[in-house]
Amino acid sequence: MADIIVQNAISKVEAAISAGASGIDYKGVFGISLLDKVKQLIEANETSGLYSIGGGSGGRYLCDLSNHCYMSLCQCNYSGSGQNCSCVYVTSNVWTDGVILSSSGSTPTKSDVRTKFVSLDSLLSAVYDIGTTDVENDLYFAYLAARPTYVDGSNTNIKQYWYGVGIPPGSGSPLSATNKIKVCGTNWQYGEGGTCTWTVPVGASMAKFQAWGAGGGSNPACCCGGAVFGGTGAYAEMVINVTPGDTYTVCAGCSCQRYCCSNTDPGYGCMSGVTGNGICCFKADGSHCYQVSCIALDWLRVASGAPGMPGGNCRRFQNPYCTTSGPCFCSYGEYCFDNSCSTCGVVPILIECCNYQTYCSCATTAAVVSDGTCNGGYRSLIGGGCFDTNNYGWHTRPPILDSDTGLVFGCTQGCSCAYFDSGTCCGGCNGRNWTYHPGHGGSYTHVMGGTTYHKGDTGRGGLVQISWS
Repeated sequence: MADIIVQNAISKVEAAISAGASGIDYKGVFGISLLDKVKQLIEANETSGLYSIGGGSGGRYLCDLSNHCYMSLCQCNYSGSGQNCSCVYVTSNVWTDGVILSSSGSTPTKSDVRTKFVSLDSLLSAVYDIGTTDVENDLYFAYLAARPTYVDGSNTNIKQYWYGVGIPPGSGSPLSATNKIKVCGTNWQYGEGGTCTWTVPVGASMAKFQAWGAGGGSNPACCCGGAVFGGTGAYAEMVINVTPGDTYTVCAGCSCQRYCCSNTDPGYGCMSGVTGNGICCFKADGSHCYQVSCIALDWLRVASGAPGMPGGNCRRFQNPYCTTSGPCFCSYGEYCFDNSCSTCGVVPILIECCNYQTYCSCATTAAVVSDGTCNGGYRSLIGGGCFDTNNYGWHTRPPILDSDTGLVFGCTQGCSCAYFDSGTCCGGCNGRNWTYHPGHGGSYTHVMGGTTYHKGDTGRGGLVQISWS
């Protein structure tokens, strides 16, 4: 039967072309216009379709956001010292390249469009075989006409348009721009957490839970040295089917700080999460590993699957490709400068690899719409940096998702790249009012110019967001 349908379609197209028509009668072949056919194929193939948005697109998932290969927002030469390190926005990074967590994608070529759509529909493929140039042009025009429906950076519901009415939007974004609540402490910027219960409202059938664990405090700086931005809390998300009237217990973690100099742990961030019907486990741990940079660099240098890394333990704050240069780590994760050690290039944004610092996204079989270890979250992230033998340089704030859009905060927002030169005490508690998002770690610390005592900064409290449709 399928062969007969295809043969009839071919006959119709051949007749239209041989009759010298100005265009192909696509509606006569498909029963709908080519524009509607293109929309139909996009909406029927949201995870593998043409330039779709969201987790899994291009074979990558949300958990890739904590893959060391995709981390650094800054770049400079990986070798040598005496270089001029600068913060450069990298568009090829997994956070910003338009493949995951983006409200738009790159405009494809005519051949891109034709190849993808023809591969998705056998009848369209048969039509293309008859009139290759005309069909390719018509497909491209139809795609460009359909594109504004699915790609509009100013539309807060754009991901829902990509996936159709009632289907969850892409990773990171809420289900609805209006049907949502946020649970956090009133003074989350200074580490306060919060708790509440949420009752599923009348008319809701699906809910998305998103959790940001509390950020870790930043290490105090002593002895002409410093430390990177505190680790972000982990992130978790899940979508489940819900029943009006069901009640869920919600907790946004708190963060604390011991404003001390040395030989004392920096503050810990606590877990955020939700319990209730349909949830097996849903949490995002706070950042609370005080030797976070050293442990993360150890893991990066010795991990299998880290091609090109030199291996060996990390005893310095240094680019992972280096083996000698870099200031030494002190007793509680801060670095101590000795007027000779540059970072030998950029220290990238890293993953907090402590086993107790992770996330969980597991729903019951009856309730699950979207969960799991590969599309349900990512671990804590730690800032990197770069400086030269004169101790001048910068630290990078780890990326984090904006709860309203699901997009990562850009390189220029909220002191993402913090520079220091011949000052005395930089960052630390001086940065406690900088622009942040719940879940961010405390601001970096750096001491020089003869001042050898500085207080670290408190991590930001956690956040739970619930949205429903």
